Amino acid sequence: MKAFITFIELRTKVASLLPFLLGTALAYYTLETLYLERFFLMLIALLCIDMATTGLNHFYDAKRAIVTTGYHYDEHNPITSGQLNRKRAKRYLIELLLVGSSAGIGLTLLTDPFVLVLGGLSFIIGIVYSAGPLPLSRTILGELFSGLFMGLLITFISFYIQVPNGYLGELSFSLSFIYFSIKLTEALPVVLLGLQLSLMIGNIMLANNICDREEDILNKRFTLPVVMGLQKSVILFKLNTIIAYVILCLGILLKLLPFMMLVTLVTLPIIYKRARIFCANPVKSKTFKLAVGNFLIFASTLLLTLLVSILMK
Repeated sequence: MKAFITFIELRTKVASLLPFLLGTALAYYTLETLYLERFFLMLIALLCIDMATTGLNHFYDAKRAIVTTGYHYDEHNPITSGQLNRKRAKRYLIELLLVGSSAGIGLTLLTDPFVLVLGGLSFIIGIVYSAGPLPLSRTILGELFSGLFMGLLITFISFYIQVPNGYLGELSFSLSFIYFSIKLTEALPVVLLGLQLSLMIGNIMLANNICDREEDILNKRFTLPVVMGLQKSVILFKLNTIIAYVILCLGILLKLLPFMMLVTLVTLPIIYKRARIFCANPVKSKTFKLAVGNFLIFASTLLLTLLVSILMK
């Protein structure tokens, strides 16, 4: 069990759980709807695919490793550290993908084909993020896809399944065409919320790659910090934090998000100070947790203020 928990990095699943809860809460705030069976099916699908993606990342890191010493190889990866053999790791991955896919199909049967499209896209991104000849995690696109997938897409799907069919748009088929429409006015609140989370989650990936930059150069992983350089990467890390707050203020000023969420601004000095500490000394074993903590502080405050808004409505 300990090896499995390390393999799927259970403590990091909150990064997908919070966007899921925020999307659900925003749907309830907007229309006061909550379908519990859809909620739990998506929760199962989401966690299984997220765990499988993390496991795949460990599996292929172990398979492709050139540098066979250091924290990442000797301690962080349960396969290379000897906690978990590859045969059992493969079994875990297959089981997670089967359970996650089954839950996703069940969710589609309760909703509409658009959920299948979005869920299928999530599934594909989760796989190609870690697997294949050129995984996204080993390129400059890792931060972008991890942020958009976990921040925007999860938030959007969790909102979409809780509102009536056709509220956000619809997907339909004919013999010759695929029809897709989206109602921008209704979709904009959840998109703005998801973009904030995308930036903060992308920062977790960015921080991870900043810490691993020297090792990634040796392992021929062309991540964003490897290509951009350390100085520009830490500037981007700080900039992403500021932009997330700007989007929050924009959503509130346009009356697309609840006014109570403005309370989240009180966390800006705390989060920015922690960001500066990390950027001054980006070490995986010492300061990386600050980047994860920044997301938790930001997203948790958003969720808390959204729940208060629901109670006050």
